[in-house]
Amino acid sequence: MGDTPAPRQDPRQEAFGYVCHACSRCCQHKVIQVNPYEVARLARRTGQTVAQFRANCTENGAGNILRRDETDTCIFLGAKGCTVHPDRPLVCRLYPLGRQVAYDGSERWLHMEPHPQTAGEYTGKGTIAAFIAAQGALPFMRAADGYVEWVRRACTAIESGAGEMDAPDDVLDMDVAIARHCTETGAVEPSDIEDRRTLHMEILYRQLGQTMGGTHDQKDAIGSE
Repeated sequence: MGDTPAPRQDPRQEAFGYVCHACSRCCQHKVIQVNPYEVARLARRTGQTVAQFRANCTENGAGNILRRDETDTCIFLGAKGCTVHPDRPLVCRLYPLGRQVAYDGSERWLHMEPHPQTAGEYTGKGTIAAFIAAQGALPFMRAADGYVEWVRRACTAIESGAGEMDAPDDVLDMDVAIARHCTETGAVEPSDIEDRRTLHMEILYRQLGQTMGGTHDQKDAIGSE
């Protein structure tokens, strides 16, 4: 009989520690991607509708990359740091880490090259798991996994001819999609952002004629909080 293979180590248990000293250099010369959940949170934070936020605060109004100013700096960087810090996107929360997720949901963690003048302090104390929990990243990771899974399933359905994206152009606008759904069904519109994210995902899957069963979102692929 062959040797029993050693269990695969949880990549989140890798030793890692980082202390931010708010030098704000990570807010410069970066492409900051956002998904519908992050856009909805940032829109609330800035007192705008999702449509207004997309038009005013994302590149070309497309809703997937935050705008930068003429110095190639994120428009939300103020004199005292990030002006939307409580609702900052996932990539900002994970920095200086990067996260890649394989099709089966397995993770790979990358260490980003720091700015040569960074004031951030890298330590060997703690773990990746502890770092992402302290950054409040877990709900954002769940949202990112959910939207990526939906895009994959939408592309597969369309390519196979099993489905069509016969959906309104603004289906990725969380506020509009939920308001329309609640008007049509008579349901009470939820106010909690996590409840809204869950409902938005359900609406998106209905556009495909599918259910959310089997997605990373429901499998709790990002671990417990």
